[in-house]
Amino acid sequence: MLLSTAFSTAALAGSITTAGVTGGPDSGAATSNVAAVAYNPAALAPLAGVNVLADVQASFINLEVTTTRNDGIDPNTGQPWEVATAAATVPNGIVGASWQAIPDRLTVAVAAYDPFVGGGDYTSSEEGDAPPYTSHQRYHIISTKIITAAITPAVAVTVMDGLHVGGGVSYIKDIIQVFQASDPLGTEGVLPEELGLDTPSTPYALDTYLSGSASGSHWGWNAGVFFDKYEKAQVGASYTSAGTFSAEGEGFVYVNETLSTVGGGAVGAKVGVELELPAVARLYLNSQVNDKLTVGAGMDWQLWNLCCGGEDGDIAITLTSEDGDAIGPPDNVTISIATEQYSPRRLYNSGNFLAMGGYQLNEDLWFGTRLMYNQNAVPDYAVSPSNLDFQNAGFMLASRYTMGKVTLGLGYTKYFLFTREITDSAWDLRDGNARFSAELPYKTSTNGTYAGKVNTLGVRLGMAF
Repeated sequence: MLLSTAFSTAALAGSITTAGVTGGPDSGAATSNVAAVAYNPAALAPLAGVNVLADVQASFINLEVTTTRNDGIDPNTGQPWEVATAAATVPNGIVGASWQAIPDRLTVAVAAYDPFVGGGDYTSSEEGDAPPYTSHQRYHIISTKIITAAITPAVAVTVMDGLHVGGGVSYIKDIIQVFQASDPLGTEGVLPEELGLDTPSTPYALDTYLSGSASGSHWGWNAGVFFDKYEKAQVGASYTSAGTFSAEGEGFVYVNETLSTVGGGAVGAKVGVELELPAVARLYLNSQVNDKLTVGAGMDWQLWNLCCGGEDGDIAITLTSEDGDAIGPPDNVTISIATEQYSPRRLYNSGNFLAMGGYQLNEDLWFGTRLMYNQNAVPDYAVSPSNLDFQNAGFMLASRYTMGKVTLGLGYTKYFLFTREITDSAWDLRDGNARFSAELPYKTSTNGTYAGKVNTLGVRLGMAF
């Protein structure tokens, strides 16, 4: 999705969402633990008494990008682009509690978790921690962090023996931090002296830089049904509503001295970001084969195309002066920066498919595993360093040890990301659409090679009373 004149953001289109690991390998729309607040509130119904769960994960993500932009040559140096690398540590998980208020009839619960996260830090591939940043992804993104944190109260009702329904309402906090470079004059590959400008003759000398953070909130809901009359056939289905990430905040635009009437410096800015988030449908099946062995399967279907398959789903960005006007004269800047900007997405629906198994070794010790396959949400023509998703396969291993009313657990998840070779991106797509223009300022994806790896470690604490 991404270059606009002075701002870009991450797609939040990752197939590796927190729902892929939250609550352990056996969690899903057909599993009765507190994580059901996020997966399927109806599955809370069988939980007796009071239950507390804290399942916290940390995903360690590393990316490598080798672009073929400009035939793989940096126009400012005449040398091949170096590989850009990004690293991010992404926290995720769930903390919550349930209470069966009316035995065998009504269960209430509340939980906090993060439905979507995104971003990356490409400064790891740069020399030093300050501009100029010269990697080829610079006009897409240098660093960003996007977090959504939901607090969801939920209720589950037993309609009849073995049949339960439930729902929840979510208040979702939206947070974004970004550092972005841009080329407002379209001078990439042209040294300043060639333009008759008296400024240091260094690559990207005329760039502007945006640093900003913003926050906001939105509401959502989820609902589901759970059938558990038979131990060998437990079925759960749920639906989580779409939503709109909405954040406003402040930052600054740093302008080179050549583009400023006061010799360069930072101009205060107001930043706004809105992006659509998808609805998610889930269908899971569990089977208690015997007293020790449980198996199951499931699917999470992320309906990205419904929210973000066209222009209406693009990321909308506003960037103004502190007075609410366009940045430019009379802000001691000789250029003007558009107040309304867009980062194209045009995403596909994506499915996350899984199979799981659990074995109760003895009264206290349990082992479980999950196998996963996740589709891409971002089509080839829209891939860039800041709008990146991977088809992937992976596994999760976990163990739990119960001591009376307390359960302790450890987990490890490994995703194998399929390397993406992009040769038909929108970089060369000249369809007259200003939001997908191959003209300056570029708002397109980038051909190249995209590779990555993800490792996740987790700990779990559960209590039942």
